[in-house]
Amino acid sequence: MSSNIQNILDEELKLLIRATRNEQFYFISVQYNHYDLVRKVKQDLISQYPNRPVHSFNLDNCNPDTFISGILASKSGLVFIEKFDLIFTEPFRSLCIGFNQRRDLFSTLPIQIIVFIPSGKDNLQNFQKAMPDVFSIVNPMIQLYVGIEKSQPLVNLNTNNNSYNFANIKEAKKEIERVEKRLKTLENLPKNTKLIVSLKINLAESYNFIGEYLKSKALLEELLMELQARDNSDFENDIAVIENDLALTFQDLGDYEGAKKLLEKVMISDETKFGENHPTTARSYSNLATVLKDLGNYEGAKKLLEKATISDETNYGEKHPNTAVSYSNLALALKNLGDYKGAIKLFEKAMISTETNFGEKHPTSAMISSNLASVLKDLGDYEGAKKLFEKVMISTEANFGEKHPNTAVSYSNLAMVLYDLNNYQNAVDLLEKAHSILKNQLGDNHPSTKTIKENLEFVKRQMK
Repeated sequence: MSSNIQNILDEELKLLIRATRNEQFYFISVQYNHYDLVRKVKQDLISQYPNRPVHSFNLDNCNPDTFISGILASKSGLVFIEKFDLIFTEPFRSLCIGFNQRRDLFSTLPIQIIVFIPSGKDNLQNFQKAMPDVFSIVNPMIQLYVGIEKSQPLVNLNTNNNSYNFANIKEAKKEIERVEKRLKTLENLPKNTKLIVSLKINLAESYNFIGEYLKSKALLEELLMELQARDNSDFENDIAVIENDLALTFQDLGDYEGAKKLLEKVMISDETKFGENHPTTARSYSNLATVLKDLGNYEGAKKLLEKATISDETNYGEKHPNTAVSYSNLALALKNLGDYKGAIKLFEKAMISTETNFGEKHPTSAMISSNLASVLKDLGDYEGAKKLFEKVMISTEANFGEKHPNTAVSYSNLAMVLYDLNNYQNAVDLLEKAHSILKNQLGDNHPSTKTIKENLEFVKRQMK
């Protein structure tokens, strides 16, 4: 975590401690971008005030009929309310009204009500709109943010619909050998142009799969420039495919803004040519969404992925591999927005579909297992996450080899859950392997290389 982010977090936590120093009524909202912060706030306050009663509620599994009476029965102490944003939704409408009406009654009790709300300006706006009386007494409003490097593992680098054209790296290398040999035997004649373009696209995608991102990028850029100089009407579809593949290669190389710019162009083109419900358009929604996620725009990613998922369900059905990937991508967006229950439900559907279609050892199955494990980690189920991450690591080593970026990410993910389980030395060993791979394959300045380096330094500091 950068020193600036850490300083802001420390100051906000100090403000929270000061606000709860006296045993008098306070209504405090805590916005957070990661569930680890919810646990930290609760642990810090309980440690700070060991003699105060503690009352914990969660709207995700509460009884609306007894919720308010339960808070009033607390009488004193710390009252934690998780998933408070659910109170602004239609199923909790009556509870929202009742809570708002009892503002003055709550104010008479020597309790400190701390409500946890996932980050996002819409949540605060909904709070103010739905519960104006309660909102007027909220003081203070705490905003907590933690960087990815301390709090969560990376997800697999490839999570888009084009990621896994092969079952393993051997297949991809065999395809590279075949295509390169074929290209050498083809004469550069007009009648062969379409075939040559198709073969080069296939070659670039194969390079991407084995982790040769720079080779893929160079080939795609050269091909794009060549086709744009020709009559575009003859190669319109090829150009769209190349721009899409090039954007995904930019994403793999950490150039998220470059990827976003290209994918937005592809999406507009697909909507115009095919309409919003076409499978090709759904793919462009999904690919753009994964880049928005990388840029931290989780709400934007969620909206696009919801459209992609509806389209895939309609066009392919719930058990198709494409739909499974859409479920997984949407689940990741829900996870990043704090909707862990919704994320787990989608991940489980995706896993059933993918394992049925490909088997447990396929890269797509491993990707979805890895993403599900990251949710379990966020929820504190470290043993469950560890079991899945170990399974993913074995699969990824077999499919990609020990020096591939995806394998490095699987090492990093397992390392961070080992850290959570206080197994610091094994965590350091795996992070060092992961950092060495990404440094060699992607360079020091790639976002994933930087994240793993920061994770490594963080775990080493904790060991001391």
